[in-house]
Amino acid sequence: MKSEASALLRRVEGASRVGDGAAPAAVRGRIGDRPVQVAVCGVGERAARRAAERCARLASQGACGRVVWLGIAGALSPDLEVGDLVVGRTVMALGQPSIGVDETLVGAAAARGCRPGVLVTASGLVVTASSREALWRSSGSQPRTAVDMETWAAARVLQRAGVPFVAVRAISDTAADRLPSWLESVSSADSGLPLGPVVRGALMRPSALVPLAKIRLRTTRLGVRLAEVAVALA
Repeated sequence: MKSEASALLRRVEGASRVGDGAAPAAVRGRIGDRPVQVAVCGVGERAARRAAERCARLASQGACGRVVWLGIAGALSPDLEVGDLVVGRTVMALGQPSIGVDETLVGAAAARGCRPGVLVTASGLVVTASSREALWRSSGSQPRTAVDMETWAAARVLQRAGVPFVAVRAISDTAADRLPSWLESVSSADSGLPLGPVVRGALMRPSALVPLAKIRLRTTRLGVRLAEVAVALA
């Protein structure tokens, strides 16, 4: 999301827009002495695949040497706290083969304070304590396990293309946090998290505004930490 990427976008020197329509927002420029592209891929597996395929095309042209996938995630295991940074040593999706991630990049992220763990990709939001626990158990009940909606889909494309890849996620909510349960019904792998239903749901249930506002504020703050890791990995 743009709120996750805004701090990193500010770090790009000489930024210019990439106008190929492959991502909602993408810029190219430099971070230090490295040429980079930073793209906002959107929410959900379909958006993630599209962005990863773009990275794979760039790699085939010699224009992409590695991919650093960033964003927030929800905790599945009880050992994760808000603000923890998890680097996926293993990327999973239920019913799909697990994907190992480039160990050199995992080690580099760990050296900068990220905790190696498991990233589980779900087809929609997982926000209730019972849903989180069920998914954690289904995925093996491993420590430092978090859930998102994109990483496995991207990792699958990049693994097949042979592009070095690492995913770092900042924990925005714990396994015990209570978020509005109706959010699970408005998100999907194809549509991601459509703004209209979320806004309507929040207006119909004003009590939902407080936890949603907290996540929004955390996302902006966590984006700064994600940007620091991304700069180091670049």
